[in-house]
Amino acid sequence: MAKLSQVKSFVSLLLCLSLLNAKARQAKDPATLVQEWNVANNKQDIGTLTFLYDSEVLFYGSKLKKQDCIAGKLSIFKKYPILDQQIAGQIKSETQENGDVKCSFDKAVTINGATKTYASYLVFHQVNNAWKIVVESDLTTDANVEKRKMKAKGAVLCDVDGDGVKEYAYLTPAPIDTTQEMTCLDESCTSVIRFSNKAIPELRISNCLNAVVDILGDLNNDGKDEIGINPQWWTSCWSGYHVYTLKKGKWIDAIPAISTHCNQWEDGVKPVQKDPKRPGYVIIHYSMMIDDDIVTKTKSIPIK
Repeated sequence: MAKLSQVKSFVSLLLCLSLLNAKARQAKDPATLVQEWNVANNKQDIGTLTFLYDSEVLFYGSKLKKQDCIAGKLSIFKKYPILDQQIAGQIKSETQENGDVKCSFDKAVTINGATKTYASYLVFHQVNNAWKIVVESDLTTDANVEKRKMKAKGAVLCDVDGDGVKEYAYLTPAPIDTTQEMTCLDESCTSVIRFSNKAIPELRISNCLNAVVDILGDLNNDGKDEIGINPQWWTSCWSGYHVYTLKKGKWIDAIPAISTHCNQWEDGVKPVQKDPKRPGYVIIHYSMMIDDDIVTKTKSIPIK
């Protein structure tokens, strides 16, 4: 009986200590919890990490349940039993619109004597007056995740704003009304080209069911890539090839639409290229009907 009483007292003590520990953590700000998270990783302290994570975590680009996140940590600890990570420099805290707090910092990770530094961050969400980690990642991982997403969308690399940094461009086809023949859900059958750099305005192309995004290079010598589009349509082998350029934050037609026919595309004749002999001009290859024959013609025209 006395032993049972001692066990109950011990359990009560553990519960009290756990409650005191939880209350102590509740009072800590996110930047302090980043340091605790760092120490827990170095000590491979699963108990502390379990307490710090919310029920769901966006863990390096993947939405995981807490237990799966912890399993990921255990896998890392097993693979690298001697792993050291340190917070290099200051922790910068930023309150987001929804009240969450993003803590950004440089994380120096040493594995097998080799050290790499990652621009890392944790996002904390307040749950019952306690800050919990809801996002853990770094900018290198984010870039790789974004690259995989863009490739899955058939995205292509380009530099349409001329800042020297490549961005991805991808096309979202026009929405089709599957209940009717040759009908779009919108009146104009508009496809939209969007960019991984959200500062670049989207390019909307009406009367275009779908298309391949052609990156034409810098045709007009303004330091920016031009985009070519051959719109797909319900019927007809004839189409107008469009060349777009970004000017003062707006998309414009760099040249008039080029008339093309299936014959030209089947022969592998590209519709436009830079004119090497005339700066500010491009050579276009266009299709036209002469008598009863469809022929491909060539001429040099100015480009905006």
